[in-house]
Amino acid sequence: MKRNLVFILLAVVVIAGIVWWGVGRGETDVHADEIFYVPNAGEGSVSVVDPSVGKTIDTISLGTSQASHGIALSPDGKTLYVGTGFEGKSLMAIDTKNKQKVKELKFNEGVHGIDISPDGKRLYVSLNAGLGKKGGGLALIDAETMQQVAFVRTGEGPAHVAVTADGSQVWVTNVNGNTVAVIDTRSNRLLNVIPVGQTPNEAAITPSGDLVFVANVKSNSVSVIDSMSLKVIREIRAGQAPHGVTVSPDGKEAWVANNNSNDVSIIDIKSLRTVANIPTGAYANHVAFSSDGRWAYVTNRKSNDVVKIDVKKRKVVAKIPVGLEPHEISLEDYVFSATGEQKESVMNKTVPVVQRDAISPQQERVKMAQVGSIEIRAARLIPEDLETGPVSNGISKSDFDKYEIFLLSFTTHSGDLSSLPIKENVFLSNDREKNMKPAKWQVTSNDSHHPEYLALFEKTSTSQLSLKIGGLGEPPVLLTWSVR
Repeated sequence: MKRNLVFILLAVVVIAGIVWWGVGRGETDVHADEIFYVPNAGEGSVSVVDPSVGKTIDTISLGTSQASHGIALSPDGKTLYVGTGFEGKSLMAIDTKNKQKVKELKFNEGVHGIDISPDGKRLYVSLNAGLGKKGGGLALIDAETMQQVAFVRTGEGPAHVAVTADGSQVWVTNVNGNTVAVIDTRSNRLLNVIPVGQTPNEAAITPSGDLVFVANVKSNSVSVIDSMSLKVIREIRAGQAPHGVTVSPDGKEAWVANNNSNDVSIIDIKSLRTVANIPTGAYANHVAFSSDGRWAYVTNRKSNDVVKIDVKKRKVVAKIPVGLEPHEISLEDYVFSATGEQKESVMNKTVPVVQRDAISPQQERVKMAQVGSIEIRAARLIPEDLETGPVSNGISKSDFDKYEIFLLSFTTHSGDLSSLPIKENVFLSNDREKNMKPAKWQVTSNDSHHPEYLALFEKTSTSQLSLKIGGLGEPPVLLTWSVR
């Protein structure tokens, strides 16, 4: 009897010790800090992020200079699916243990968005025809064989992809058509195409499947769609250039990442009103939640990092450097039931670049222009711009004594800008000389939708500088700076 009592007491002590050790290490909340993956569209890599230690723990190279904006992870966490943009035009399956490619499927069009069914058996990949080209659609892929089983035309410029919690529907945003396409996954047929705001980039579906939220970049709004009637029931004002959107695991809030206002807007789903805004970083791009809903993560496309936000406190608690031009987060593949419970668990290299958010947006230094669907931003750099961030490709303050240096950023939401002959069609003019070619040309981002370049021209004394930018399929743009 005494021996049994001793064994019971020993067992109690051991169990208590295990519980105490687990609580002390935060391991009672096993989903609080999942490792996740972020495609770096401007350098052709994927960052492996461990938010519990607050850093990128590995970088997977795709062997290209581009990566797709979307990414997906298999339910068992063993296989990562990522695309190679317009450069490789392929979908890769990568073993998350050894970080090696195990399969690859080639397409004739550029790979943009990627999502996975809740059971992990089907992949959905949006294919984009290219700049100025019509077409594009959704490829339905058997995840095991990596073979295409169907293709659905969705509309003009298909971008990001979202799957309902029961896996019965796929929603695709069409950035050029200002519409959202709804596909039935049982019949592989297009159910409807719904008009929304201008340049819809991403859609997010509530756990119950009742509502769909669409981030409209050019409208500065979020369209709310009733999934039964397939009609827009509300247009909500967001921040400037809303680009990414997701819904919290409990289904109570929609979080919207705003490119131009560098923040996240939080929409209360019950009232359909914006209730808070949280500053994040330069060009807030995509947002995702940890599966327990405690943390939110936001990629910042210009400052090349991911911020970790305490959802309850509405506060950024960490900033994690990743690669160049980070986009979607693999945590977006979590699919939740109507109760907010997880239905299917889909589970330090930083490229140096001039930190674009450090450049002062003063009118005399930054010029903007628009050519068709292409936005142009040209910044005439000064030495101080290099003090607040990393220096690209060895540019130093002494270079400003010899060169006029411009940072040229191009943006579209559909098509491959990196393939355009921009380098051959950029010239600088002063009071005496016209059409001076760049003495140096450096690619700081090769992302298909957001390429960026440094152009260095021989310095001359002048009172005015004019930058001529061509190669965009239209008459050249002329931007002029006064030199003081």
